Amino acid sequence: MKPRLQIGSNSIKYENRIAMPDNSAQRSDDDLLAGVRKGFEKSFMQTPLEQQIARCDGYELVPLFERWLPDNQPILEAGCGSGRWVGWFLKHGWEAAGLDWSEALCARARENLPAARFESGDIRAMPFADGEFGVVVSLGSVEHALEGPEPALREFYRVLRPGGIGIISVPFNGPVRKTMRYLRWPAHRAKAIPWLRRAFGKPGWNGRSLRDAKRQSAVAADWTAVYRCGEQGWHFYEYHFAKVQMRSFISRTGFQIIEEFVAIADEGVLQNFGRIAGRFHISEGRVRLSPIGKLLRMLLPGRMVGHMLVYVIRRD
Repeated sequence: MKPRLQIGSNSIKYENRIAMPDNSAQRSDDDLLAGVRKGFEKSFMQTPLEQQIARCDGYELVPLFERWLPDNQPILEAGCGSGRWVGWFLKHGWEAAGLDWSEALCARARENLPAARFESGDIRAMPFADGEFGVVVSLGSVEHALEGPEPALREFYRVLRPGGIGIISVPFNGPVRKTMRYLRWPAHRAKAIPWLRRAFGKPGWNGRSLRDAKRQSAVAADWTAVYRCGEQGWHFYEYHFAKVQMRSFISRTGFQIIEEFVAIADEGVLQNFGRIAGRFHISEGRVRLSPIGKLLRMLLPGRMVGHMLVYVIRRD
């Protein structure tokens, strides 16, 4: 594999169209995000890291990495989870490091990948020097911060060298997802009723209520926030963003957009339509669509139903 850095002159700049929420007061959200951390740790710990790295070969974004990652620049994966992509980068000859908020995941990654540096920490305040990396890869990470992606993007800009490349992805708030959210609203509200959760044996029925989670997290009113319920009750999980919102965040943090596209359509069908469309098999690391899911995948364009919005960005 011969990766090439292909930064052309067709970069796109976008005007600022939405404002960041006024959230200047410094506060800790560790308690609110504890459920998110535990969920990721449980998921990633179920499968050996070596097996996760091997599965990366079939991932939809591999051609993007081959096209954009230079062969002589160190890569940082910000929000590296299990460290699988750091391992894949090492396997293919790149120098790579990882940062994640889970010390448990970083400890396992250090043991399995001693050639790489793993740090546990916050992607909004990373323990790396200015201009230390030529590339930052962040797949499905920046959407989990309560104040939105902009603080993390500013950190990516800081640790990148001039001309450095970022590859980031966030959940896409596209037309199908918006429609299904509206249609499933009554069922979502029913899931928040404590006695119903208790009757069906669901966790969190005696923990934090959905109303309290929304009040405590103080998310931006014009962003689409997603909440989940765990053992301790409801908690903020992530935002879903439209293209215009992400363009604004990226533009304000000084980056140029090189590519923008919607990807991961199979998982998008599953996320939007639920179990009727199939299931995600952790042991296989992929979605298995049901006959209904396959039909939906065939009928709905990937640009409408895709799970993730993907960007290639460049620091000036």
